[in-house]
Amino acid sequence: MLSLSMNGAAVADRFLCVMMAGMFLAAGARAQETGPAATPPSVADAARAARERRESMTPKRTMTDEDIATKPGTADSANTGASEQQVRAELEKRYPPNLTQADLTQQIARMKSIVAKGDADMLAGFKESVLAGYQSVEFPGKQHWEEDASVAVTRLVEEADKGATRLQAIVDDNQNALAGHDLAASASLREMWIAALLPFATAQQRMRDLAADGEARAKAYAKGTAAGAAQYSHEAVSRNELAVGGMLSSMHITEDELRRVQGHYACEEAQWPRDPQHPEIPNAMWTIYMNTASGAGYRLDIQGCDARHYSAVAIPPVSDGSQGRAFCMDESGVVRVAPDGNPSTCISRGSEWLGR
Repeated sequence: MLSLSMNGAAVADRFLCVMMAGMFLAAGARAQETGPAATPPSVADAARAARERRESMTPKRTMTDEDIATKPGTADSANTGASEQQVRAELEKRYPPNLTQADLTQQIARMKSIVAKGDADMLAGFKESVLAGYQSVEFPGKQHWEEDASVAVTRLVEEADKGATRLQAIVDDNQNALAGHDLAASASLREMWIAALLPFATAQQRMRDLAADGEARAKAYAKGTAAGAAQYSHEAVSRNELAVGGMLSSMHITEDELRRVQGHYACEEAQWPRDPQHPEIPNAMWTIYMNTASGAGYRLDIQGCDARHYSAVAIPPVSDGSQGRAFCMDESGVVRVAPDGNPSTCISRGSEWLGR
C-alpha cells in the first residue's frame, strides 16, 4: 500500500476517544444530578415502557442497497477529511526540532518512489489493498468511489513530484542548519520543511479517508445484503482456486528436484529433505503446500510416487463445484481442473488450468 508518513488514523482515534469520554462523563453527571426516581411510574411512563417493549420485539428488517449507499449530504464526507490545519498539526508532532539529513533524505526517497510507480500502478495497488477480498463486491457508489480514488492518486503523485523537488532544494540550501549548530536556523529549516511537505501530506490524508470509506462500505454491503454476500462468496472461491492452482504449479518444480536428487518422486513429508540449517523444523516446502491447500478449504492428496510417476489432487470442500473445482497434476507438470469438483475425474478428463 502507500507509504504514509503521518498517522492520521491515530489522530482520528484519539479525537473519537476524547469525544466519547466527554459523552460518558456528561451522562454520569446528569445521572448524579437527577438521582433515582422517588415516586412510582406514572401511567404515561408505563405506556411508554410497553411501547418500547413492543418495538424491541419487532423483527429487524434486512438491509438494502439504500441502507449501504451514502446518505444525502454526506456523499462527499471523505472529500473533506482532515483539514490542512490538522495535517499541519500532525506534522508538527512528527518532525523533531532538530531535523537530521537522514530524516529528510528518507522522506524525499519515499516521495520519489511514489512518482516512479506512477498513477496507474499506484491506483491499482491502492484499490487492491483497500478492497482485498472485496474486489467483486459492487457496493452502491463504488464507481464514484473509484473515480475519487483516481483523482486522489493523481494528485498524490503530482504532489510527491513537486514536493520532492522542493524538499531537495531545502536540503541543498541548508547544510549549515542541518549541522545543528544554530538553533534558530534549525527552527527555521523545520518550518520551511513542514510548509513544503504540507500539500503532499494533505494528499496522503485524503487517501487514508478514501481507504477507510471504501473498505467500510464494501464490508457493510457484503455483510448486510444478499447480493453483496453472493459477490463476496464468488470472489472467495476464485481467490481460493487461484491459490491452489498456483501452489500445484510450484509443487511440480519441487517434485522434479526431489526426483533428481533421490531417484523418485516423494508422496510423504518424511521423504522431503529438511533444511540442514534447521533440522528441528518440519520441511518448509511441504508445510507451505499443505497449509496453502487447507487455507483455501482444500485437502491435498499426493499418491503413486515412484521413479517415473506421481499424482497430486487438491480436493475442494464439496464435490458439486459450488465451493471450487478440483485441481490435479501428475509428472507431466500440467495443472488440470475438474469443473464438477470431483477429484476422481480430474486427471483423466480435467481440462488444462490456464490461470482462471
